[in-house]
Parts: sequence; structure tokens; C-alpha cells
Amino acid sequence: STKMAGTSRADAMQAAVDDAKPVGASYARVEEAVVVHAKIHLTIQADDAGLAGWVEYDVEVRADGVQVVLLDLRHLEVVKAGPKVHKTSEWNANAFATGAPAGAIGAPLAIGLGDDPRKKGDVVAVRVEFETEAGEDKFGSALQALTKEQTSGKENGLAFTQCQAIHARSLFPCQDTPAVKFTFEATMTVPPPRRVLMAACEVPLSGQEGQSKTEEGKLRYDFVQKVPVPAYLFAFAVGKFESREIGPRTRVWAEPNMVDAAAAEFADTNKFLEAAESLAGPYRWGRYDLLMLPPSFPYGGMENPCLTFVTPTLIAGDGSLAHVVAHEIAHSWTGNLVTNKGWDHFWLNEGWTVFLERKILGQVYGEEILQLHAIAGYEELCEEVSRIGPSHRFTALIPRLEGNDDPDDAFSKVPYEKGFYFLYFLQELVGGPAQFEPFMKDYIQHFALSTVDSCQFKAYFEQYFKSDPKVATVEWDKWFHQPGMPPCENLYDHTLAEAARALASEWHSADPLGVGNEEFHPSFSDIQGWSVHQLIVFLDRLLALRAMQPLHNSMVKKLGEAYKFFESGNSEIKSRFLRLGVFAGNTQCYEGAVDMLKAQGRMKFLRPLYRALNQGDSQARELAKTTFQENKSRYHPIAAKMVGADLGLS
Repeated sequence: STKMAGTSRADAMQAAVDDAKPVGASYARVEEAVVVHAKIHLTIQADDAGLAGWVEYDVEVRADGVQVVLLDLRHLEVVKAGPKVHKTSEWNANAFATGAPAGAIGAPLAIGLGDDPRKKGDVVAVRVEFETEAGEDKFGSALQALTKEQTSGKENGLAFTQCQAIHARSLFPCQDTPAVKFTFEATMTVPPPRRVLMAACEVPLSGQEGQSKTEEGKLRYDFVQKVPVPAYLFAFAVGKFESREIGPRTRVWAEPNMVDAAAAEFADTNKFLEAAESLAGPYRWGRYDLLMLPPSFPYGGMENPCLTFVTPTLIAGDGSLAHVVAHEIAHSWTGNLVTNKGWDHFWLNEGWTVFLERKILGQVYGEEILQLHAIAGYEELCEEVSRIGPSHRFTALIPRLEGNDDPDDAFSKVPYEKGFYFLYFLQELVGGPAQFEPFMKDYIQHFALSTVDSCQFKAYFEQYFKSDPKVATVEWDKWFHQPGMPPCENLYDHTLAEAARALASEWHSADPLGVGNEEFHPSFSDIQGWSVHQLIVFLDRLLALRAMQPLHNSMVKKLGEAYKFFESGNSEIKSRFLRLGVFAGNTQCYEGAVDMLKAQGRMKFLRPLYRALNQGDSQARELAKTTFQENKSRYHPIAAKMVGADLGLS
């Protein structure tokens, strides 16, 4: 009978992978079995030649009779996998089956849960040993390994992860869906002088911070994450890093030659943290540290718990772009503590986080700043909706992703800014911040440590404000499912934006046909005393006004010279000005765009600049293609994939 049981187990595992269909870009069947805790052990091989390790999972069975747990897997070779043998400390090494890989989604991995029939509520331990597949792309898509030449210090290689949205499955086999949250312990070993940082709390070994020697002279680092997290928030970085304390629970980490600039730029971090706690409730993650990565990091920031990853493009010299840190801090509540149940409901992560970020900025810098950011965000939403297409499903708040859609393909400003717009609309509907802010705090505390979808959000909101008759007027269906711009208009305070918009109109009407205007004489006094965000509103407005008819080249030259945009060290201003110039065929801006495309790999700047060049004359189009071919190996794989698609090259 044991033999029979073995055969039927193997059949069950094979059947599970044969029948596996991705739901929300994951093969996990959350109604059958979910991971609740993980022990993760990872080793980076010599010369960063790949990754190997093992994971032990505690799997909670959610239905009677379940025989297997399904995990996601991409670009990994499973060496052994199986459950713990009953009442022993041995592991069954060969109780698994893998299915056929399907593009970005990867393959299903079924691991048996042992011989006995399982009952709902059982917790079963399973273990899987794995290594990265041999081949060109030695790390899959989650981990980028930089040679020492690609770092700013040029002395040691550096590796870092980016798991959102569905890349954790190429680091280790896991239930790679935001619907599953688990606690973990992790160990990594690396040869000095590099060290490991992780999105978790470091466990000091034998009383000293950090490391203990292993037999091969490597250093071992141990971490623990006691707050349950989805797989996309697992993160680590390996490199030669130094830190500076910038607050009672905050230090900033960076390569040694960048650490002081980073510490200066992010000096307001603790103010943001305290403002966030007053709005959203206690900070539950222990430390809030920052890691500034090299320029190829593809995002502005990534809200990895306890350790936000940020791009060096935030270094403007004046702290003016540190609002990105306010955004990542806000994620400690909206996204990390309360997590969207699936990528269809990404607006519940990002719309809420933009809303909380702007509330933080309003508290720290004043309400007018919140209003200015809201207006700038609306301009970006207009531009994004017209680019994607107002009838495209990706411009709906809930984009209706198919089971095998790669969520990266749907990534845009829409969930951020349309989500913010909706929450601001609801705030004004119920009577303003005095009514809405207590709701925000209660919502976060109610769903803390778990997941939420749009229906649950709607139900909680309607229940909370049930005595307010205006709530019945919300057109939920339109807000959630209608593509394009929001169905209602919000009224913002335009005090700070007014001058910026007026100046954009002045430039626009000085050259309506794009032929130039010799009588037009701008001067720096036009923008004297303006904040970076007023300049952003000005440039976004001008970009929108000139969408059909670019400015004349001579006007771009005047703009760059009068307002010192040519030499701006601020990435947000520079990237917008360069796009205006590229549209006008200004060769100095072509050069500036290529320089910026070589100097950093943040998708927020790469994609619009490449698209602008690609829409230009034959010289610009050629520049777009050659610049991309020459630099794509330096970009992060996610960024290279997205830009390649934008240019029609992938």
C-alpha cells in the first residue's frame, strides 16, 4: 500500500502542475494551502555567478484533503523538494513536480504535503533546495549584479533585488502573489569586504552587530521579519556599504563615496515618519532605514520594509525631491501593512500611498504644498491617459488583468494619480479632512497585517459613513471600471500653481505656430523664488500645450538659457525640459537626453526620453535605437524590457 500511496502522490503532484492555471499572475491556490512562515538561506556564488540556497516553509492547509502546495518558479533549478517526514527531522527530497514555464509568469512547482490526508488548519513543513539555471541571464529578473565599473565607487561589485511585481519567483520558489503574506527568518553569506543588507531586522550574532565568520572565510548575516509580508517585499543588497545615522530609528546606507550626500539630502526623513504616525497610527516595523543604490536602479524608490531602496536621481543638492521618501514611508502603512489582494487592485497600494504622502507633505510643509502636488499629479494623469489611450483598460482604476498578464506591462501613473484623485473626491464628499482622516486611520488599523480588494474597501467606506446620505451618490462602477479620466472633477487651491500655469500660457501664446518669436524676451526673474514643484507644473503644462505643435528650436534655446534649465542638476526638471527640446528638434537637447539616458536607469526618465527621441526626426530615432543598444546591458532587466517594448525592439 505504501507503493500505491507513493504512486498516487506522484500522480497528484503531476496532475497539480498539469492543471495549474495562473490567477493574478501566480499559480498559488490560496484557497487550498498558504505559506505562513519561511526560513530562507541564500548564497551568492563566486564572482556573482548565480544564486543557490534552500527555503523551509510552514504551509497552512485551508481545505480538507489537500495533497500539494503550489509555488511559483522562474529561472530556477529545483534540486530537491518535499515535506518533512512524519515525526522525524528528515526531509523527503523527491516529492515534487514542475510544470512547463509560460513567459514572465514562469512555471508551477507542486510539493507534496505527505502521506496522511490533510485537514483544514494543519500546518505542514516543506523544504526546497534550488539554484539559478545556467545560461546567459544568470540571475533571472529579480537580481541585478553590477560589476565594479558599474558602481559609483568602482572598487567592489554590487548586487540588489527588485521583486515587485512578480520577480521574487526568480530568487526562490514562493507563492508569488500579494494575497499571501508570511513572516520569515533569513541567512546570507558573502565574502568581505562586501556586506548584506535586507528588508528585515538584522539579528546581531553573539552580541556583535552583523556578522560571524563561516568556514570559507565568508561573513554570515542573519535577519528576521516579524511582520507578515508578501513575496514582492522580500529584498536584499550585497555590496560595500557605509551608513550615517539621520534619526532615532533611521540610518542611510550607500556606497562610501555617496553616503554623505545621501544623508544630507534625506535629512527630513524623521519629520516625515512622525507626520505619518500621527495620520496613520504607530510605525510597526522597528527601523526605517534607506539604501541609496547605483543609478541603474529602475524606480524612484521601492518600499522594501525596514529598508527603502532609493535612486541617486533624488540627489538634487537641496532636498527638493525627498518627497519620494515621504511616498516610500507612507507605504509602511498603505501597501506593506495593508496590502492589495491582487495586482488588479494596485490602486489600493499606490493611490492610498500618494494620498498619505501628500498628507505628510501638507503637515510638514503646509497645505498649499499638498495642493500643488495634487495639481501636478493631475497634469501627469492627463498626460498618461492620453498616452495609453482613454479607452484602454489600463486607464481604469481596476484594469482587469488576465490570469497570465505580466503586471509590469500595466504599470503606469494611473493607479497612483487616479487612485489619489478618487480618495480626494471621497474626502471632499464626506466633508473634508476632519471627517476623512479618522476614517483613513481606522481603515488602516482594520486591515493591518492583511490584504484588501476594491469591494472590501467600498464596503468598509459605506459602512463607516452610513449616516451620510451623500455616500449613496458615489458612482462606484464608473470610478472602478470606466477607462479614461475620472468621472468627476476635484477643486484644488491653485494659489501656487497659478503663476506656473500663467507662465506656460505666456510661452505658448508667444509661439503658437512653432515658428519662433524674436520679440519674446524671457528672464530669470519670471521664476525667481519658485519651488521645484512650481517649475514642474510649468513644464508639464507647457508639454501638454505643445503636444500637437512643438515649440520652435529658438524658443527652446531661450527657455534653457533664461531659466538655466540647460545646466539644471535636478532630474525632474531636466528630463521635462529635454523632452520639450527633443520635440523641437534642438540638437543640444538631443545630446542632453543621450547623456541622461547613459547616466541613470530610472524608468520614470528613461521611458519618456526614449519615447520622445523615437517620435522625432530620423536623427532622433536613430539616436534612440543606438543609445538603447549601447546601454541596455547596464539597465535593470525590467527597465530594458519596458524600453525595448516602447521602441518596438523586443
